[in-house]
Amino acid sequence: MIDLTIVIVNYNGADYISECIESINSSKDSLEKEVVIVDNNSQDSSLDVIQSLLNPKIRLISNKENLGFSAANNQGIKVANGKYIFLLNNDTILKPDCLQKLKNFFDTEESLGGVAPQLLNEDETIQVYGSVLSHWRYRGSRPISLSFLSGAAFFTTKSILEKINGLDENFFFYNEDIDLCMQIKKLGLKLIYYPPAKLIHYGGKATATRKSGSIIEGYRGGLYLVRKHYPNWVYQLYKRVLMLDVGPRLIVAKLKKNEDYCHAYKSVIEIVRQEKIIGRVI
Repeated sequence: MIDLTIVIVNYNGADYISECIESINSSKDSLEKEVVIVDNNSQDSSLDVIQSLLNPKIRLISNKENLGFSAANNQGIKVANGKYIFLLNNDTILKPDCLQKLKNFFDTEESLGGVAPQLLNEDETIQVYGSVLSHWRYRGSRPISLSFLSGAAFFTTKSILEKINGLDENFFFYNEDIDLCMQIKKLGLKLIYYPPAKLIHYGGKATATRKSGSIIEGYRGGLYLVRKHYPNWVYQLYKRVLMLDVGPRLIVAKLKKNEDYCHAYKSVIEIVRQEKIIGRVI
């Protein structure tokens, strides 16, 4: 078994996958590593770009349809030879010491289930995620324990992922990282945000061309997440709060004559009404 497998799911990422791979190739570390790129039936020139990057340590799985983010990650995890797995978005650029720092830190404590580096915007300001109330946590330089780590860059082990049976493929994209963190926490393991390890994350590039689908899947995945992890009364309350959120958004979309958004919010309302929360709906 080698040290590390980096799993990258690609969908229409021709404009930035090369930069991501180059940052991995330029990494200053002592790890024996491999990269598994899983292409989800990209419609741009991604496959041509990726083919030019392949070598014995960079492999490609090319899907004939878009299987979704979770399923594609699971494909990469399944064939991974590494003890450690780094789930990495294609719109990222690693700092030279990022991988070594993540691995070294992971080895310091047996109770770790996942570690995430500090995400930086393109201008290298700190990128924050999660609740607005928790944004202050990302400003420090010390490792902190969190209940949620972004799936844009998630460092763990293959054995941990196998214990939770990988990512839940009922999440097409969005919310799968929340579920992943919750599953790992159930094992009694800790999640650590580790600022000394850094990378640039452009963010939003993978969904920029499918805004309507992103809205629909975001809401559906949220419903499925609550139904999976919480009591029924919480789920029923969540549905009502969601409708209070979506209704006004649909009205605004109609007033602005934005057909794409109207379609998205109408679809979400139908998902709630018909309980279509399992599996892909877009």
